[in-house]
Amino acid sequence: MSGGPVDITFAQNNPRIAGILWAGYPGQEGGAAIADILFGAVNPGGKLPMTWYPQEYLTNLPMTNMAMRPSQFGGYPGRTYRFYKGPIIYPFGYGLSYTHFVHTIASAPKLVSIPLNGHHHSNTTNFSNKAIRVTHARCGKLSITLHVYVKNVGFIDGTHTLLVFSTPPLGGGHWVPQKQLVTFEKVHVAAKAKKLVLVNIHVCKLLSVVDKLGIRRIPMGEHVIHIGDVKHYV
Repeated sequence: MSGGPVDITFAQNNPRIAGILWAGYPGQEGGAAIADILFGAVNPGGKLPMTWYPQEYLTNLPMTNMAMRPSQFGGYPGRTYRFYKGPIIYPFGYGLSYTHFVHTIASAPKLVSIPLNGHHHSNTTNFSNKAIRVTHARCGKLSITLHVYVKNVGFIDGTHTLLVFSTPPLGGGHWVPQKQLVTFEKVHVAAKAKKLVLVNIHVCKLLSVVDKLGIRRIPMGEHVIHIGDVKHYV
């Protein structure tokens, strides 16, 4: 139990420890909830809401610097899974279950066309690859829909949190996140069964990034959608 990440490398590397339960500060019903998980009355399906870093991370992270992006000078490592590229204990979104889920993309578009307002054109002001300013695009309900099968291959019913990440096209430099969470869905799947989940990603809101001037743009090129171990390119 803790209020945040703790370097528990000693436990992670211990072959006698098969699983670790983190409960945060759960409140008065926390004891009952922990007991339900330990004795198998409930199949856990939670995900870590933050990255867990090693102790050495703090030596390069002055608390007076709240910048998210790493600095090319001074060794500042950056913050969160979006920008930090160093060693970690557990990644953002990590979690265990008494069963195992497998993802399969049933259908998804491979090409998205972004209509522009008036005579606006894509430009290369802040990225080496082209990017469209969001205010210049006719966003509306412009979105992509992925149909994803979630299969429970274990012997216990379970609830799974489907985390969907996006990696922008290469060329944005250190200013562009290495990946970012764009949406998530929670689905309950019986043992040995599968369910079809519809994932909608709004292009302008969720596939855009902010440049050095604070302008939100949609990078043109190949975006990578990550769902578990599965990748889709659009």
